[in-house]
Amino acid sequence: MATTSYTFPSTLDMNELPIVRFKLNTPPLRCIIEAILPELLNNFENASVEVVQCPDLTQPPFNLTSEGLCGDENVFDIGDVTNLIPSFKRDKLYNVKDLKRITGSDPLFIIGACAGPYPFFGADSECVENVKITGDRVENGTHVHMTKSDDVPECFHKSLPDDEMRFSMMANFFTSNGFKGEVLKIVCEVRKGPLSYSTCIKEALVKHFGNEIIALGGVILIENGKVKVHVIKPSLAKIPIKSDKELGNLLHFIELSPPSVGVGCIVSHDPGLNLRLQHFHLYTDRNQGGHYYNDTEPETIKYTGYFGVSKQFTKID
Repeated sequence: MATTSYTFPSTLDMNELPIVRFKLNTPPLRCIIEAILPELLNNFENASVEVVQCPDLTQPPFNLTSEGLCGDENVFDIGDVTNLIPSFKRDKLYNVKDLKRITGSDPLFIIGACAGPYPFFGADSECVENVKITGDRVENGTHVHMTKSDDVPECFHKSLPDDEMRFSMMANFFTSNGFKGEVLKIVCEVRKGPLSYSTCIKEALVKHFGNEIIALGGVILIENGKVKVHVIKPSLAKIPIKSDKELGNLLHFIELSPPSVGVGCIVSHDPGLNLRLQHFHLYTDRNQGGHYYNDTEPETIKYTGYFGVSKQFTKID
């Protein structure tokens, strides 16, 4: 994969980096339903939003490390796109275990989208974070997706050992105690508008809540229809990147067939912190995955999402 020799940096301690915290005025779940359902119906032929008991997320097709999404809910935005453009900042190497001290949560369940631990593989990758920390015990179910070469867009899957908890560049995580409880179930079928599932939810929150920050995190099951994802090329980039277009040249774009599952976050408003307002990474039982864009078969697509509502939003670095 990677052919260039590198000296890898040490891992940053997130407790020593700049941290901005927002306590959120979390609206009742029924208010969020009233806010987003009309906009979903403008973009999809069929849509429903309801409050349900979270299904057991440790079971197929989700296979996550905790049962639910409830208890001490937080959304984290770590790093940002300036760690990629105009050049990859290889010193931006973090460890997810630092969130245990930052949140004070025990158990701590962490899901979301990030760049993978490139020193471990010697290559860049897309990471589906899926970690549970109880006391000193770690259960690491994280998925890592890479492509075989810079020339061939063939995706393959790697797992991480329990003691490899690093990630790089940028991340968007939803954390909680992982307890079962009430969540939002958002089902959308047959896309008739231009917006992706996550974009539509975000835009609906913006329209209703304005500059108030509403932060959701959770899991999406794509039951029908193909979706477009990207996977970064494996060679560790050193060249300056002058634009999003040039960054796109470092990506392979592929289609995922159903079913697929995604984890990530949606944030309604950026108060001037250069946030990524939506970010989901997908995985499958066929060793494929990547960064979610939109569906490519709108006439057959079906999304079923389960989301917790965050009580706090935290920006790190």
